[in-house]
Amino acid sequence: MMKRRFLQIAFALILSFSIAFGALGGQRAGTSIYNFLKIDPSASSSGLGGAYTAIVNDASGIHWNPAIAVQLEGTSVVLSHLDWFDGIGYEYFAMSTTTHSMAFGMEIGALHMDAMEITTEYNPYGSGEYFTYADYYIGLNASLKMSDRFSFGVSARLVREEYLDLSTTSIVMDLGTFYMTGFRDLTLAVALLNFGTPTGPAGEYEATDGSMRDYETFSPPTTFHIGSAMTVYENDVLSLLTTVQLNHPVDNAETYILGLQTTLLKTFDIRAAYTIGTDIPFSLGIGFSAERWNSGLKIDYAFRPHRYLGIVNQIQISYNF
Repeated sequence: MMKRRFLQIAFALILSFSIAFGALGGQRAGTSIYNFLKIDPSASSSGLGGAYTAIVNDASGIHWNPAIAVQLEGTSVVLSHLDWFDGIGYEYFAMSTTTHSMAFGMEIGALHMDAMEITTEYNPYGSGEYFTYADYYIGLNASLKMSDRFSFGVSARLVREEYLDLSTTSIVMDLGTFYMTGFRDLTLAVALLNFGTPTGPAGEYEATDGSMRDYETFSPPTTFHIGSAMTVYENDVLSLLTTVQLNHPVDNAETYILGLQTTLLKTFDIRAAYTIGTDIPFSLGIGFSAERWNSGLKIDYAFRPHRYLGIVNQIQISYNF
């Protein structure tokens, strides 16, 4: 009875948060801070367009659903590198360990770029001075199996953004649920990501009238995800996993993702996804896994062509033991 009551409360909280934060949608495009948190740090997830809320694979799943880690067995470690646009890189590390009905995890992410020369009105080709921009975070995760089919999780991230001599630091939270329906391997998952209080750069600036003012504050990029995944066909050689997901951000329009993963000989993965409502509609990925020392070594690659900015490449190494 207590577990059922907790399940009802968890779903009610997540759904009520999603309604409250998601009411404005596309009317608030470009009004959030820490937008790098919406970049997919995992190559295995990117190959499926980010439709990863209801999939159990490796420790990187905690970035999209904090209830995932307890569904993994043992310990999982992930290292990932993303080549974003125009020389921007994204490094990611995640780890989780499961003990009985509980799991704990952590993740570290860093978006970085090379130093860029400052241009001014009088020096349009460069002033000889340089600046850098960086975003990074460290997060802790805990998840709990409430029953054989249902798990609940929460994550907290300390996030920091640095630009020139300005910096912004705050904490954002994630809530997630994961449910195995009992029909074949059909899973349903709901997650509320990156919610927290509005924040802005520390310090003050001098306004045009000479007065000192605080910098404006902005909300983090809160997003509500609901997803489902199921293996629709499987034999000794081939298996087909389908996944669907709805993303409802507070600062943009909704997106819908349809993903398919084909696994050959339980070793090679071929992934493809189509996303409705984004400038990166197509996603492709491949993966290779091998059993070594009674553990699973995986290498994943994702390829995502942006409609205007070029191609995004991502590679990941994970080890489950």
